[in-house]
Amino acid sequence: MGIVTDLATFLRARWDEEEADSALFHELDCPGEGAGAAGRGCCCPCPAQIRAQIATYRRILADCEQRIACEEAQGVCWPLQSILAFKSMQALALSFELHPAWEDSWYP
Repeated sequence: MGIVTDLATFLRARWDEEEADSALFHELDCPGEGAGAAGRGCCCPCPAQIRAQIATYRRILADCEQRIACEEAQGVCWPLQSILAFKSMQALALSFELHPAWEDSWYP
């Protein structure tokens, strides 16, 4: 796999983990039944905010991948749009730099 694909796969895996963990941010005074109630009738704002933020990151990543794929299809190797898209992907990944799967080539 290429560096772009590796980074995209890494980001998706981290965001999947964060989405799964978002249920842990359950407020004590919520009428739901415990931490597992997040998403099932739970009215705590934090899990929904986390999932909304991750959804936004996923849309940004999809846009970046689309821009890179479009320019690759045109046969141009790393033109401006691809470089900017990859730099955006690197910036999204920076918060995970301490993860064991992090690669140093992903620093922005």
